[in-house]
Amino acid sequence: MKTTTVAFLAVVLALCVPRAYSQSGEVYLSISKSSLNNIPKPADAVELYVPAGQSAVSAGDLVDEAFPVLLKRGNGELGLATAGMRGFSAKQTAVFFDGMRVPADLTGTVDLSALPAADVSKVEILPGAWSSVQGANAEGGVINFITRVPGEGVTRASLSTGLSSYGGVINAVSLAGGRNGVKTSLSASRSASDGFQSNSAAYKEFFSGKVSVPVGEGGGFSVTAMRNNSENGVPGGTPVPIADWDGSRERAANSLTDLQRSSLGLARAALSLPLSEKVSYTLSAEGGGNRIFSHTAWGDELSRTFAHTALLAFSFSGVGEAGVEYKKDLLRSDTYGDRYMQNAAVFAQWALRPAKGLTIIPSFRHDRNAGYADQTSPRLAVIYAPGFVWKFSAQAGRAWQAPTFADLYNPWVPAADRSPDLKPEHSWQTQAAVAGNFASGLWVRLGAYYSDVRDRIALDPAKSWAAYNLDSAFNQGLEAGAGYKSSVFSAGLGYVHNVSKGRTSGEYELLAFSPQHRFSLNAAVKTPWADIRSKAYYSSGQYTAAGRNGLSIPSYVTADLYLSRTLESFEIFAGADNVLDAHYAQTADTMNGYYPLPGRVFKCGLSVRFI
Repeated sequence: MKTTTVAFLAVVLALCVPRAYSQSGEVYLSISKSSLNNIPKPADAVELYVPAGQSAVSAGDLVDEAFPVLLKRGNGELGLATAGMRGFSAKQTAVFFDGMRVPADLTGTVDLSALPAADVSKVEILPGAWSSVQGANAEGGVINFITRVPGEGVTRASLSTGLSSYGGVINAVSLAGGRNGVKTSLSASRSASDGFQSNSAAYKEFFSGKVSVPVGEGGGFSVTAMRNNSENGVPGGTPVPIADWDGSRERAANSLTDLQRSSLGLARAALSLPLSEKVSYTLSAEGGGNRIFSHTAWGDELSRTFAHTALLAFSFSGVGEAGVEYKKDLLRSDTYGDRYMQNAAVFAQWALRPAKGLTIIPSFRHDRNAGYADQTSPRLAVIYAPGFVWKFSAQAGRAWQAPTFADLYNPWVPAADRSPDLKPEHSWQTQAAVAGNFASGLWVRLGAYYSDVRDRIALDPAKSWAAYNLDSAFNQGLEAGAGYKSSVFSAGLGYVHNVSKGRTSGEYELLAFSPQHRFSLNAAVKTPWADIRSKAYYSSGQYTAAGRNGLSIPSYVTADLYLSRTLESFEIFAGADNVLDAHYAQTADTMNGYYPLPGRVFKCGLSVRFI
């Protein structure tokens, strides 16, 4: 009876949810290296538009139920948040912020809670094989967070503040202006919380900014930067069995002393200039650093990873590009040692239009790495848009994942257990999709995919958890969505069915952390007295080990509900995350058990626009 009631309430609440997806538009930073502006996106690409008055603390909050992303949180909205897609993990998903690739830590993971949400206007989600453009670790796809850019002659400034349960507070400021072709934007925010569990207090400080200036006839120079500093306690899960969770008992922690301090920095300078009427070039340099200090009962650990990238790319009539890219990754660690990886690549992609509405996009990249065999990543995409309503697409390509620093140099793995020739993982992928946007406001989307994974990198428990090319795997599934959007009301229903299986020998077994069914209900409605928005989400159960072994993570249903009111330059909001007060977890491990997420979290806030 309780399950039926919860599901019913989730459906009712989801009739007021804020998400707007679009399959139209052009390719920008996330799948091109130069100033391409005339290549259509595939029908299964998602553009997630973020309301200006959103209450998100970090970028992880912006994609928490965005299909096809599967988000895993370990400790509420200020805790670790990682994103995978279509059966691939966070290590296999490329994350960008304003076109800058976010450097991973030594395990290959990008923490979305370390990226700011303030002033993010749109999230581009491109599932599937994108190594043909982005190189390693783009098997699952690409996620690009894009901040707002002021229009010409526009000047704006805003300030926002918010409070939430468990001592949560967030303050943010944003400044932007555009005049005489020069566009600048700055944003900063600070968030803090006492935390849901014991030893989970945290704070995060964010800064991001960019400036672009015109250069010559049709050229431009831009500088973009982002910085995050944070500190958080690490409760390490809870000793309370999940069957006993009641919103209070699971607040007990396995650790009362562990903590982590981290900082993430990114910066890029780019110059784009025309060489002729049809040819232009982009020259850019990008650098990033990821510093993590951990204090545990076992001792202190400081690791720093750095990524430096240089790029020269040529654009041809806005429909083709070719170029070279050099990247060097470094690790500085007392435990793992001082290491480096370097990679040089050539790439090209072109949009061919043999008939009206038909675009054929071949792309190719060849990576030459100092540590292992060369990797070649071809891809072919076909996109057909016969009119303004329907869009069809199909893609096939190869993608790959490079071994991480942790895979290669784990100091706790004896030399005898190490793989002598650890190879990159690679996969051949196919996908197809159809999307329709109707004049009545209705929209539909349907996609299917299959990935054949070879030389899969896994950790072998029989060999001290050493990284080995142990097995093969496959991911297959369907993604479907339908909804309606008008000036006063929007609603959407999304569904993902994914099956991920792997093997070392014998039969294929269901892989860890791969729920087979996920649903999302979203909508928003404008009334004379307030805007109402909500969302509801369901995930089926999953396991922490392959073959339905390890710990079982039960299915769960959550729903959020918010009301907001705009009064001239002021906007106020109030509502709650997890309004159903579900007691659930998205991740666990056999050593620490489950990592509980907060129950009902009340929030309120105010934003003011000065200009």
